[in-house]
Formats: sequence, C-alpha cells, structure tokens
Amino acid sequence: MIIMKKTAYFGGSFNPPHAGHLGVAEGALLSGRTDAVWLAPAFRPPHKTGKKLTEFRHRAEMIRLLIGNRSGLELCDVEDRLRLEPSYTILILEHLERSEPDRQIQLLIGGDSLRQLHTWHRAEELAERFEILTYPRDGETPALEELQQRWGAKTAEKLYGGVLSGEFFKISSTNIRNGMENPSNRVHINKGSIPDAVWEYIQQQGLYRRKEDE
Repeated sequence: MIIMKKTAYFGGSFNPPHAGHLGVAEGALLSGRTDAVWLAPAFRPPHKTGKKLTEFRHRAEMIRLLIGNRSGLELCDVEDRLRLEPSYTILILEHLERSEPDRQIQLLIGGDSLRQLHTWHRAEELAERFEILTYPRDGETPALEELQQRWGAKTAEKLYGGVLSGEFFKISSTNIRNGMENPSNRVHINKGSIPDAVWEYIQQQGLYRRKEDE
C-alpha cells in the first residue's frame, strides 16, 4: 500500500514574506492535517493584475531565508517554471498532481481567501477535487452558514471542516512595504514582523525604498 505524503500548496505574493506567513505554515504542520507545506511565490497573481511585484528571484530568496532549515517547510518555484498568465491556482495544483504522483496535493489559504473562494477560477471544481486547509484570520473567516449560502451544504461542510485552529497573525505585507518607505519606521517594523535574515536581505538589495532614497 502506497502512503501518499500530504503536501499543502501555500501560494501568495510574499511581497515580502513575513512572520505571519511563517506562522501559518507552521500552524498547518502542527495541526497534523498535512505533512509538508510548500510556500510558493506567485508569478502573476490573477487578483493583482497591473500591480508591480518585486522580482520573483527576490521573493523566492526571502522565502528561503524565512523558512531556514525548518523541517516540513519548502520553497516551491513552480510558478516561475510554468510562468502562466494569469497563474490560476487550479492549474498549478493540476500540474503538481501530475508531476508529484506520490503526494496528495492540498491547498492552504487564509480565512479571507476562503470567504472569496467562490470567485476563483473554476472554484467549484477546485473545492470538489482538492482538500483545502484554511488558517483563520480575525474577522475574516466565514462561518458555516455563510459558506452554505455560497456553496450548498455538502461543499460548505467540506470547506468548513478544513478550517484549522490557531493564533491570529495581524501582519500585512502591504503595511510592511508602506512602512518601509518611511525610514523612521524601519526599526519598528523589524521587531517581530520580519525575521532578521529577511530584513537584512531587503536592506542589502535595496527593496521597498522610495525612489528618492535610491
């Protein structure tokens, strides 16, 4: 009997990756619902069309620094290899299923994404075919009743059953980027929001600076 390794695909812009991302990935592992988490920076997120992203290579390297040598966490560069435009999640998961037949591919998302999941590309098929694990976000994770209104009873119960318990992380990549544009905020941001190795990389590469600082 072949035991398939459960592997949760955790996609996102990771612009930049921060302690909240790390907490979500580690929380998924601690839940016992998955054996590994692949943190995958997006190539061209379909919901952020037109917005400028830091180069993929920088975001990938920051993820490597974020996870370090933590067991069960890996960088996944599949979006850079495929370079789909737009990079719909279901297309990525289908590719991983084909290329990783010894793994059960799951999807790891946040509570806000679960609330909007019905708007995703081929959403019904995505929810039916894949196990979706959801890490809660304060005030954003939908209740079962809300999911039932969007999905119907059977699918709603499946999705709600994938909601994990865990600590809320009130850290935002957007707020971090905005704060970094003000040099007086940078020391404050570094305390707990971004691991030192990621912070040092950002400074070395001159990322997230105002043009007048360059």
